[in-house]
Amino acid sequence: MLKKNHQHTPPQRLYHRCGKLVPLFALISAVILIGGLVWGFGFAPADYQQGQGYRIMYLHVPAAVWSMGVYATMAILPCGH
Repeated sequence: MLKKNHQHTPPQRLYHRCGKLVPLFALISAVILIGGLVWGFGFAPADYQQGQGYRIMYLHVPAAVWSMGVYATMAILPCGH
């Protein structure tokens, strides 16, 4: 099994395959992002106490979680020096 997977690890092949997948993942991400924004801002009910201002959570909380993930990734990855 290791030999079978080892064929796909040379950088030339790996970069070529990943390069083909980047547009696909970008499209999927854009569709999910736009769908989530429309759903969160257009169809989510307003809060009975806070009104329409409550909907900012649908943008703020995912952005905060994403930024913490980016920070953790930067802390884990090697520096490159």
